[in-house]
Amino acid sequence: MWWIVVLILSFHAVIGLGISPAKTTLFSEETTIYSGNFLVVNNDAEDMDVGISSQGQLAQYITLETTHLSLHKDGGIGTVYFTVKLPASSGSLPPGESLGAIVVQQERASSGTGGSDVGGSIGSQLVLYHKIIVQGPYPEKYVAAKLNFYESGQSIRLVSEVENLGTKPINEVKTTFYVNDKEQNPQVLETEKTSLQSKEDKLLDAHIERKSFERGEFGVLAVTEYDGQKTEVAKKLIVGRPEVDITYFDPYFIAHEVNPYSIDLLNKWNTLVENVFVDVDIKKDGQKIDSFRTKSIDIGAELSKRINDYFDAKDKSPGTYSFEMVVNFLNIYTMETKTFNSELLSRKETESREEVLANVNRSALAGEAAASSSGNPFPTMLLTIIPWLLLGLVLGAVLFYILWRYFHRNEYEGGKEREGML
Repeated sequence: MWWIVVLILSFHAVIGLGISPAKTTLFSEETTIYSGNFLVVNNDAEDMDVGISSQGQLAQYITLETTHLSLHKDGGIGTVYFTVKLPASSGSLPPGESLGAIVVQQERASSGTGGSDVGGSIGSQLVLYHKIIVQGPYPEKYVAAKLNFYESGQSIRLVSEVENLGTKPINEVKTTFYVNDKEQNPQVLETEKTSLQSKEDKLLDAHIERKSFERGEFGVLAVTEYDGQKTEVAKKLIVGRPEVDITYFDPYFIAHEVNPYSIDLLNKWNTLVENVFVDVDIKKDGQKIDSFRTKSIDIGAELSKRINDYFDAKDKSPGTYSFEMVVNFLNIYTMETKTFNSELLSRKETESREEVLANVNRSALAGEAAASSSGNPFPTMLLTIIPWLLLGLVLGAVLFYILWRYFHRNEYEGGKEREGML
């Protein structure tokens, strides 16, 4: 029974302030000056002050007799009087509907100390609208257009719905679609030409291959030309649905400790994806033992971004664990579950693995250094070879001298003997 009481109280809160009638509709061809009124009904059990104002496209044409009403708690009713004075020239208003509104807004009660409600109670303000709708005249030739998209097998159908709202027939009308594909190449498609009688509408279409877009959001501009005039409609073509993939998660952690972790997320959509987070279920031997949610991030179009945070494994022993992850984003999309298997190691196993990893990293750095020097090998080779060249030249000279002395020993000794005889 209690839910009935709640419903009655909620209903009373909704109808605490009411407007009757809710709108006024005018035709500019029939009326240029209109005086009207509407009632503001107070069904709340309290006195209330409301402010009156105008807004919207027609605000400049609306005149209010009062900008304030005081309503009493005993079912008080107030009347708002207004005048709408439209411009005499029909060209001052656009064809079709122009909108405005008279706003009735509850005024905040003051605290009684200088009109400020600082430190007072927090409450809501009721805001109601009386709509003013003016139907402007259409010229003799006027085409209104709408744009829609439909998937048709391996192609996408671009549809321009055109309607002749003027008083005279349209001899020739066509629509040209402009859109950039996934490679940012401009695509231009034209519909067939046709005619339109007054008040007649038709569908003009063109087809484009779906593979040109694959996935993402693409702006489409439809330009409809008719008898020397044109109108433009822009709309977003959405192909497929946004997708964010998990491309990396840490392969091991330290058991019985708080561990930093990293998750890499790839945005495969061609626009920014906001409020991306991952729900993670941790399982051991097929049984869920823990769960956590990552912080939220925004990822740019077709970019990868890393989430760094901490995973509490204080109560988890060594072993292999599965991390079942679900990516959520934009508050509406949920990706399929993706599972990563990670090992929880003891501190000793971790240190041993880190030492091996450090050796691998040192080898890689040495390889990088060798690779960087190989980009300009001549100076390095020259510095290495020069000492050996010098040593070789010295040894060669010594060896040459010894061999020369050996092969010319007779001449050398004979010369000595002749020198002694003299």
